[in-house]
Amino acid sequence: MQASAIDSPPKPKKKLSMVNSVGYRLFLSVLAGSLVGLGCASFLFYRALAKQAEAEIIARLNVKAENLEGRFRNFENSSRLAVEAVINLYEAGERREQVYVDLIGRALKTSSLATSMGFGQPPNQRLIIPAQRYAYPYAVRNPDGKVIAKGGDSGPEPYTKDYFTLPIKLGRDLWLEPVSYEETTFNPPKTVVSTSYTLPFYNQNRQLLGVLSQDLELGFLSEKLADPVVREAGYFALVSEKGNLIAYPPDSQLAVRLRPFTQIGNYADLWQKIQMNLKAPKSQDGIVRWQNANGKWEFWAYYKIPNNNWVLLASVPESVVFGPLVTLTIAGMMGASLGASLVLGIIVALFVRRLNQRLQPIMDECNRLAETSAKGEELMGREDELGRLTISFYNLLGQVTVNEKRLRKEMTRSAQAFEALKEAQSQLIQTEKMSGLGQMVAGIAHEINNPINFIYGNLPHASSYTQDLLNLIELYQKKYPNRDPEIEDLEEEIDLEFLIEDLQKMLTSMRIGADRIREIVLSLRNFSRLDEAEMKYVSVHEGIDSTLLILQHRLKPSPTHVGIQVVKEYGNLPPVECYAGQLNQVFMNILSNAIDALDKAAQDAPRAVTVPADPAMAGKGAAPEGAFKPCITIHTEVSADQRRVMVRFKDNGPGIDPAHQTKLFDPFFTTKPVGQGTGLGLSISYQIVVEKHHGSLKCVSDGSQGAEFLLEIPIHQEMRPEPTTEAVIVDDPPSNG
Repeated sequence: MQASAIDSPPKPKKKLSMVNSVGYRLFLSVLAGSLVGLGCASFLFYRALAKQAEAEIIARLNVKAENLEGRFRNFENSSRLAVEAVINLYEAGERREQVYVDLIGRALKTSSLATSMGFGQPPNQRLIIPAQRYAYPYAVRNPDGKVIAKGGDSGPEPYTKDYFTLPIKLGRDLWLEPVSYEETTFNPPKTVVSTSYTLPFYNQNRQLLGVLSQDLELGFLSEKLADPVVREAGYFALVSEKGNLIAYPPDSQLAVRLRPFTQIGNYADLWQKIQMNLKAPKSQDGIVRWQNANGKWEFWAYYKIPNNNWVLLASVPESVVFGPLVTLTIAGMMGASLGASLVLGIIVALFVRRLNQRLQPIMDECNRLAETSAKGEELMGREDELGRLTISFYNLLGQVTVNEKRLRKEMTRSAQAFEALKEAQSQLIQTEKMSGLGQMVAGIAHEINNPINFIYGNLPHASSYTQDLLNLIELYQKKYPNRDPEIEDLEEEIDLEFLIEDLQKMLTSMRIGADRIREIVLSLRNFSRLDEAEMKYVSVHEGIDSTLLILQHRLKPSPTHVGIQVVKEYGNLPPVECYAGQLNQVFMNILSNAIDALDKAAQDAPRAVTVPADPAMAGKGAAPEGAFKPCITIHTEVSADQRRVMVRFKDNGPGIDPAHQTKLFDPFFTTKPVGQGTGLGLSISYQIVVEKHHGSLKCVSDGSQGAEFLLEIPIHQEMRPEPTTEAVIVDDPPSNG
């Protein structure tokens, strides 16, 4: 007779092999996935840092280029001012050479960079100084800084040089290619690199009066470009339009000799590539990765200076840019991999250990109760948890009744958990909506802040420059009272006096507008509070004002909306320790419900037929006399014990039905139509105030006229008062949306 399963002795337990363990395979699978994710994240991190490093190189280059561009522009302006002075003297009838010699001398003194300046008139068309065929007034600056102005007959040679013939041929100003020469006025003589800015000038009949040329010694560029580019490495270089070195810190003698950049190493192809990139539309700067003659990779950033078409270069070894990035990325990935392996190993070991502890009694009991079968003996040969669990499954086939009862209990628990999950999911959606609103507001504030700061920062300079121009006009009117008729006609045409008076008003209006935009941006940033996830001390009034700004479009009058008046009765509140973003969410929910209630009350109220007191507001949503005037009053004060702040939101709406007052803080309770409310606004607000800030939230309403929310939170959270459990009556007219 065969023994029953109950009488059979317990079977010996088989030890599990670590290699065949489910935990071991689970550990390897999760670790492999984690390493792949870490690798991808490290690569993306590396690429982001690399782009940031390249942008840093270009930014340093642009700063240098803008500095040089400004100096060259000032140099050009000094030449143009000298030309204007010569033309004014000519039109005034001045024909004496000495007057123009003195003028050139004074002009050179005001030009800080120039080493010499002079102008010549065509020998066959002598309109300025008719008495001399080769008159060439000029001035030079000695090494000691003293300016010497001279005149007299210069002979025909200067009139054959490029600085005289090329501007006439092209009919415009130009920068000449730099030249290297020995300056004999220095003691001892010194080899210098110099360039000239030359421009022709004409009378009112477009007759050529002469050509003015101003020389610039380029030695100062070596000092300006001697700084390293980034991280105390790299260097700047300046190359002329024809490719000759003007400044080259690695070997300054190459710049003195104006050696072509293409003759250095293998940079001929690099220069050709840069020139091709600069020919692209709207291409003024960029960066190129290049391998030099020694096989080392470099980054070459370039910027084309528009004044003279010179190219400013910045060279940085790739090892300087990417070396720290590679080290940081590899170290971070190795550390993350080691940490992930350790954490995953511990988690999986604990998980498998706990799993075995929970499964072992069940499997032992099932094996003791069930009869041994061929299938069971076959499966017992498996040495992992899944094999033993499979055996237990066959053993449990005889326990259907017990399992059915257990299953029913589990289904009941699952249904309860599902309802709790739905509630948590809905609350999460509401919270994410507020978070998304905060992120959007912060993004808008950031995008507006950058251009308005640019406008605001430049307004003082614009005002200063305008005043300088007006002073110049006033001085010109005093010095030259008998002006040209054409100038007087233009002054009358543009109404110069009105223009001067109105210009200052325009600048003042622009400054006021910029201040207003900055205030709006500050309010938007205060509302978002994205950087304040931790509890900190903030101003409650700033949070309320920022929320009102977000809801301004629902408060102001419109053709379809009568407008809601907001009365602020702010007390003297100290900073309050709280979660600023969550407290703003409470203000948003309460004010939104009040606005909804007032909008519905305004729609239901009978419209008065009287004419508005202000005719200008007719047709714009203004409330006529005798009509319902929605109003929200916000009152703040400190409690009598100086430990809590109280905020009251009161509206003059229809109040709330008493049948709804006890359900307002219940999740999903709402009186709004389907699709217009979730029923989570006041429920979440209650949790924020009571559970997270240890305060209280209640409402006073008689169900017929208006409602008042009362919010209290401690000034210092370390006090930890007990949450209020009193019955709360909240006016959420017409719903808890």
